Amino acid sequence: MNRRFIFLLLLILVLPLLTQAGPPLKKLWPFHINRFDKEGRFHGRWKLYDAEQTILIRNGRFRHGKEVGKWRYYYPDGKLRKVEYHTNKSAGFLIRFYHDNGQLEKEGMAQVVETEREIRYFWYGTWQVYDRQGQFSHTEYYEKGKEIKLKLAED
Repeated sequence: MNRRFIFLLLLILVLPLLTQAGPPLKKLWPFHINRFDKEGRFHGRWKLYDAEQTILIRNGRFRHGKEVGKWRYYYPDGKLRKVEYHTNKSAGFLIRFYHDNGQLEKEGMAQVVETEREIRYFWYGTWQVYDRQGQFSHTEYYEKGKEIKLKLAED
């Protein structure tokens, strides 16, 4: 009986340390990183790291469970991979992808649709595509996440 009590006590003390979303919570007075609101939704600045808790994967803000503002995603070497610009006024948001050399790769709109059964993320509309030097290459068009091949009228 005594061993069970000690095991449960250790489990209660250690479990919160194992469930953190990143390195130990950092305080940038008066701001806190990786917090929740009263309803248990993500709120405030969030930094998410890889499994070893050493490489930053994404960085941005939540407002009561919704992503807001500028979100940055990174390559494993720390270079910028993607930036998302979220607004409160629209369900859609702008995305910019970057080549590993820092040049713009692709930009367009995306949307997240939540239902009772699923959460769906998809691209839509016109996307501009750029080569590794950052020069415009071509345009792609998406509807609900699927690229639509546009047939051009022949002269």
